[in-house]
Amino acid sequence: MTVLRTILLSAVLALALSGCGYHATGHGEHLVLDASHRALCIRSVENPTLKPWLESVLRAEVRDEFTRRGHIDWASVKDAQADLHLVVNSFRSDASLTDSDDETIKSSSTITLTARIVSRDTGAELWNSGPVSASQSFTTGGKESAEHVVVNLAVRRLADRLTQAY
Repeated sequence: MTVLRTILLSAVLALALSGCGYHATGHGEHLVLDASHRALCIRSVENPTLKPWLESVLRAEVRDEFTRRGHIDWASVKDAQADLHLVVNSFRSDASLTDSDDETIKSSSTITLTARIVSRDTGAELWNSGPVSASQSFTTGGKESAEHVVVNLAVRRLADRLTQAY
């Protein structure tokens, strides 16, 4: 009887939680793009920073994250249904804590990006992420790693926005 009661209580709890909109991460995500615009290519990356590595890392992170989530099909420039345009609005790595000798002990990296998806057929903007920001603190010697982590975090936030799960 205890097993039956536990199953019944679990079912009631699951129904109650689903009724209030609760869902596990990765379930119930709704992509803002309709099926006719899911074959994308990364058409451009605007990178006004002095970090030449940023464009290639950003392209790779976007492709990996959007592929991992399984909502997008990547296509060649010729076969794409829509174009993804990425803009790095800002990217900074600054000292945030120094010691008495003015030596940097702790620093931080911050990135702000914007993404847009534009229809190939009509030229209409299908989606605009708005500004997406991410920050990461690091100690001396971890700058390169922290900069890559902050790019990854910002790209994950872009993907969250694309699935209306934010």
